[in-house]
Amino acid sequence: MDCKFLLSFVPGILAAAAFLTTLFGGIYCRFLSFTSFEDVNGEPLTVYFGIWYYLGWVVVDSTDGYAVMQTCWQYPEGTVFDAKWKSAKAFSTMAIILGGIVTCWALCAGCLYPSKKMYVVASMLYMLTCLFTGLSLLILDSNACNNNVLLQLLESEAGLVDNVTFPDTCSSAYGAKCIFSATVLWFVAAVGLLLVAPPKRDRVTTEAAREVVKAEEDIKASEEPVAEENVDPTPMEGQQQEAWNDTTLRCSHFRLG
Repeated sequence: MDCKFLLSFVPGILAAAAFLTTLFGGIYCRFLSFTSFEDVNGEPLTVYFGIWYYLGWVVVDSTDGYAVMQTCWQYPEGTVFDAKWKSAKAFSTMAIILGGIVTCWALCAGCLYPSKKMYVVASMLYMLTCLFTGLSLLILDSNACNNNVLLQLLESEAGLVDNVTFPDTCSSAYGAKCIFSATVLWFVAAVGLLLVAPPKRDRVTTEAAREVVKAEEDIKASEEPVAEENVDPTPMEGQQQEAWNDTTLRCSHFRLG
């Protein structure tokens, strides 16, 4: 297989990796974190927040007693989202939708045989997805990261010990790091589409297809009915007709005589 044909799939693979990291970073509830200054049960307590969900606790009754488990929860009603947090939600949604569409197209490009102009258009869409993905990091400058008022609510729900304090500013967690990586991957995929050549059909395959089409046309031509044509009598047939008429005339004279 041609090396150029294999290189045409590289931007699609990069886009697939970028889409997965964008999806994980945008939906996962560990986008940013707050770590307590004091230790709880021998280690600092870390509270995580995401663009759409936050990491909460739930008490589960088991055979060995009660167990506290962490799970992703939707933000409670009445949560105040500032403009930057709402913008991060919007850009994250657009990045996931647009990224999913262009990723499906890129993975199918080897079978669709697009033109170079289509590669340029797809590269522009990659750049736009890169911009949307990067703008979802606006949450790091929103009220989710600065002076988060939900920390006290989580403390009361989880039944934490008193005198546990958190910093006023958050830190990047797994989700934010995924978004950083996805932004770079989208940019590299966009540049890659401009550098590589689109896949082309094999010349042998094209000639074979032409031969098949020609053979089908010959078969159809041989199966068409031949139209009947009115054939004029030949000169020989005309002479035979005149001789027959003379013979008939003589016979009639003979009878009359």
